[in-house]
Amino acid sequence: MDTISLEEFKNKHAEEYQTFLKENPEIGRLKIEVFTAYKAIPLENTEIIITKNIGNKTIIFFRGFTNSSGIIENITLPAPSFVSSETPFVEPKYTIYDLVAIHKEYKTVKEEKIGMFGNVNIIQYIKMTPEVKLEGVDTLGN
Repeated sequence: MDTISLEEFKNKHAEEYQTFLKENPEIGRLKIEVFTAYKAIPLENTEIIITKNIGNKTIIFFRGFTNSSGIIENITLPAPSFVSSETPFVEPKYTIYDLVAIHKEYKTVKEEKIGMFGNVNIIQYIKMTPEVKLEGVDTLGN
């Protein structure tokens, strides 16, 4: 699957982009808080990448780094209109995005699925685990 920027998607795949916007005419806002130690320590400089698979392409909708408080906010993403359902058992429409958090000093990569609703602010908390490197110890237990 090809990975391309949102700008490239808009320019080179305009028809597909317009179809996506018709299905997602509103904007949802996302705030991400990255931390360790049960929210006691915010993680600055955690890279956040938000993508969505559309057709045979992975579109990068956002890429940035957390601030000194471990936060990135006001990320805007296309989403369907949010209609609060008065009918029981009817799920509101949403669009799923993939979120990846990467920090060089923390264990692996965190991957999350984010459901975005139009005109709704979402907060996503991401707990990172420190990478533990012990000298002379085989961490695989061998």
